[in-house]
Amino acid sequence: MSGTTDEGEAALDELLAAIPGLAHRLSETEDTVAALVEELTDHPAGGPWLWDGLDAEAQRELWVELDAFVSWLQNRILCHHMSKDNWISPCWYRHPDAAEQLTALMVAHKASYHPKAAQATHGLVDWFQRCLWPTMDTLKQRMTFKACLSKGEHEPQYMPGVQLVAASDEFAAFLDETVPAPAESGEPGPHELADLADPETGELPTPPDPGETGHA
Repeated sequence: MSGTTDEGEAALDELLAAIPGLAHRLSETEDTVAALVEELTDHPAGGPWLWDGLDAEAQRELWVELDAFVSWLQNRILCHHMSKDNWISPCWYRHPDAAEQLTALMVAHKASYHPKAAQATHGLVDWFQRCLWPTMDTLKQRMTFKACLSKGEHEPQYMPGVQLVAASDEFAAFLDETVPAPAESGEPGPHELADLADPETGELPTPPDPGETGHA
């Protein structure tokens, strides 16, 4: 009997000793959840880096942040390359396609460098090999900054290319022909019927007699 009591006391002591650690983990979990809730509620749909979804103030803040990142990137890394092909032109912000790609590169950099990590990872190497150099190679292949860097000033695009119009009449006709819109019958659909069912019996209301429609 004494042995059983000692084992119970030892188990109780073990549980009590584990409480501070559990409380700490619970506190960290609460902080993480709070941060996630703030992230989801404070930023617009699509994230704080979706240019078209930002108001004027948010766009201005993003431009300032992106400018600092691009300047750091050019001065810290890219300008040490002898070839100008991988340099960023000072007029980068006048190239919409480059601004979008550099925004994505900055977001990837934030994801790799900013989180607090308890252990070393390959995240930083991945940013260089999977994000930085592929992005710069893309800009190089498309000669995004070539003319600007050669002339030392911004060179507008000679030909902006085909401009598309969303929701054009031709597209609307194609959509109606390919995927017809559901007919509006006025009758409730399956989900609406479920809402009309009696919560206790599950029975649906009896539809009105067509002959009685419009009569008192």
